[in-house]
Amino acid sequence: MFKNMAQKKNKEFDKKNMSKDAYKISLIYAFFGGMWILFSDTILGYLLPNMEKYKYFQTIKGWFYVLVTTLLVYILIKRRVKLWNALIFLESELSYQKKLNENIIAEAPSIIITWDDDGRILSINPFGEKITGYSQDELVDGPGWPILISKEQDSKFQEIYQDIKKSDNALNYDGAIITKSGKTIDILWSSKILDSESDKGDNIYVSIGTNIEERKRYEEKIRLMAYYDPLTGLPNRFMFEQEIARRIKEEDSAFTIAYMDIDNFKNINDSLGHQAGDVFLRYFVESIIKKVEDKTFVARLGGDEFAILFNSSCHEDIMEEVGKLLSYINRIWTYQNRQFYISMSVGVVIYPEHGKDTSDLLKNADIAMYGAKREGKNRVLFYKDDLREENTKLANMINYIQEGIEQEQFYLEYQPQYRLSNKELTGMEALLRWQHPKEGYISPAEFIPIAERTGQIYRLERLVLKKALEQKMLWEKQGFTDIELAINLSTKTLTSNINFSEWEQILDSYSVDYSKIVIEITETADILNVDSVITRLSNLKKKGIKIALDDFGTGYASLNYLTKFPIDIIKLDKSFINAITKEGVDTLLIKNVLRLAYELKFNVIAEGIETKEQMQYLINYHCDLGQGYLLSKPLSEYKLLRLLENENT
Repeated sequence: MFKNMAQKKNKEFDKKNMSKDAYKISLIYAFFGGMWILFSDTILGYLLPNMEKYKYFQTIKGWFYVLVTTLLVYILIKRRVKLWNALIFLESELSYQKKLNENIIAEAPSIIITWDDDGRILSINPFGEKITGYSQDELVDGPGWPILISKEQDSKFQEIYQDIKKSDNALNYDGAIITKSGKTIDILWSSKILDSESDKGDNIYVSIGTNIEERKRYEEKIRLMAYYDPLTGLPNRFMFEQEIARRIKEEDSAFTIAYMDIDNFKNINDSLGHQAGDVFLRYFVESIIKKVEDKTFVARLGGDEFAILFNSSCHEDIMEEVGKLLSYINRIWTYQNRQFYISMSVGVVIYPEHGKDTSDLLKNADIAMYGAKREGKNRVLFYKDDLREENTKLANMINYIQEGIEQEQFYLEYQPQYRLSNKELTGMEALLRWQHPKEGYISPAEFIPIAERTGQIYRLERLVLKKALEQKMLWEKQGFTDIELAINLSTKTLTSNINFSEWEQILDSYSVDYSKIVIEITETADILNVDSVITRLSNLKKKGIKIALDDFGTGYASLNYLTKFPIDIIKLDKSFINAITKEGVDTLLIKNVLRLAYELKFNVIAEGIETKEQMQYLINYHCDLGQGYLLSKPLSEYKLLRLLENENT
């Protein structure tokens, strides 16, 4: 279309210029010739009255006329030729530019469409034909834009059309087109009014469109990454927080957040690997989705933490809903012939009762969830203000422990162990103690469980091992070589590859009599990789170290431990010793445990002996060793040294 318009205008321009130039040259020549004829003879006759001279100069006048007119014609033609050459060059340049523009339009990776006020399509470039699937003839002869846009977009098209007429252009607006095959493609358009080619003065428009399908896909991908969890497909924390903020802005809004954490999820990752953990998380999410209503907002906040946004704020309704979910989740999950019991701890907050903004609501829900874990896991706990106080105390304790490690506030005491029949000192147990500069003495029962939860237990146990072995080396130099030293080892360290390796390196760095070292482990359900633990305990025994099973009878699988683990010593828990003064099931258990240990040739150490009656009972049933306040309280290094010196005298 634009090529025809340009060619037509160029031809008209050439014809007009050629006619004008010919007319000007002719007019100049006629004027000069006429003036020469009129005035040259008159002037010559006046100057030369002699006929002979007149004829002679008449001839010269003729030649002069020829010379002047020739020169004049030459000048006029030269100027026109020069102008003509310039026009030829200009036309050549215009032709080149025209071809360049045509090539650009033809090869441009954009849709270029010209159209009129009636929406009829006047032209489309090859790329546009490729994208739409229509040829130029089909579009020019067709109904125009309606063939490319849906009826739903017709009103939007009319609005843009009016904007173009008003502002002369419309830049960067989205407008999908429908291809010949029926596919919808997102296009980014820019449109502008061109000069009219009609006598009526109607506008001609050009619209240039870029295919933004790929960009849209990237935008959607980025949106999913920003708002959704890639593993489960659930909304992530960012989107969950935005949803809470949106609901808070609603008038008279009330809703409930259930903050969930999977109990002991770490066991799955540690025993089967993170791939199995991912499989479990997807299974867990599927289980939740099955039990909640479609309108309920479920999100993964990170790791093994999830949240549900309920529309209700009724305490009883929420308790019933979450209780049902908890009952449904409590089941055995099987993976690669391994079984895991699933449970979760849930903290619940209600808006606006438990927080006025997103931050407070999530913080309080998290506090309630950890409160549920502290109360034994697998339960639901609604937020209360005293939970925040407990959480503050917990945070303070964590900080105190860290400061205590760095400032060397921890120290060891040693509780003597005796042969009950003759009160002979046979060994001692190293016990960790803490004297805080402000809080005073803090019981191990307060800080050990917290240290195990935060991982600070690893540093504490390395500290205990170093101090105990240093003391053992000193005693051996002082001649006290027959005394056994018992050192506690948590399941956390025992089951951790890195931390057990570091603990073992410390053990190997001290030159002591390993046959007089006893490592005490505690019964627990957290030992999942039993084979690995057996290997580690066996390696300790190869050094000559004895293994004691601490708190026997209070754990989860006492007999299973005795049969699987390389145990040398059983330490009978204080709770059983306390029951000796009563007649009943507990005393019967003690008798059977002592008989079993005697027959299996395990040494038994009774903990927490406080009365003579308890000690005599234990002696009667073949319990040779014991410790407790009746025999001796835990002693400082100095007091223990005095005790050792007295024993040798």
